[in-house]
Amino acid sequence: NMKLTYWDVRGLAEPIRYMLRYSDIEWEDVRLKNGLEGFETWMKVKSQPGIICANIPFLEDGDKKLSQSVAIYRHIARKIGLMPQDPDELSLCEMVEQELMDLRLRMSITCYDTYMVLRPEDPKSEKGCHDFEYLKGVFKKRLSERLAIIDPLFAKGTLTGGFDKLTYADFMAFEYLDQFRTFLPDCFDGFENINKFSAEFAKLKGVREWREGDAFKSGEYINSPIAVWHGK
Repeated sequence: NMKLTYWDVRGLAEPIRYMLRYSDIEWEDVRLKNGLEGFETWMKVKSQPGIICANIPFLEDGDKKLSQSVAIYRHIARKIGLMPQDPDELSLCEMVEQELMDLRLRMSITCYDTYMVLRPEDPKSEKGCHDFEYLKGVFKKRLSERLAIIDPLFAKGTLTGGFDKLTYADFMAFEYLDQFRTFLPDCFDGFENINKFSAEFAKLKGVREWREGDAFKSGEYINSPIAVWHGK
């Protein structure tokens, strides 16, 4: 059995959750409470021996303990047959993987006030000021430019062909593009390949059932509730 630990948000863990929902693997979805209580729980978990580069999302797979989101994406992909075997297809997936992670980081920089003091003992910046509307505009421009590059890659349905050739990068694309679309819906106008891919992907086993369930329909946080924009 696998156990995935992350905050009670979609964030960086939702591609992992979708891969596991799609698979036949039994797994436990451990969601830390957003706030000090969840933080303290994580501090206890990360102090376990054998954890390298402790961070969340955090995956326990038997005696294996993995952190860092992309490492977990790839680990599960190898385990359930979502890792391309063709070298050229693998290179394509790795490039799209990194493009998506770059965009997701830029979205985080936009949505989180990096000057926010979370703990009383932390120093407060004397000069920093988070300009959300400015950063949102910068991200919108970047997203529009990169979507124009990504869209043709889905002309065949998925990155490497039809839906009979799914890869881990397709799961990443589905979730992160959905997060971006929720944040900046106008950016997706006219990108027919991406929009068709998202609509078809949502019908997959495990994906459809989750998105039709009460938990999803009631609204999930994309970012933490402390973010300037959290998506709920």
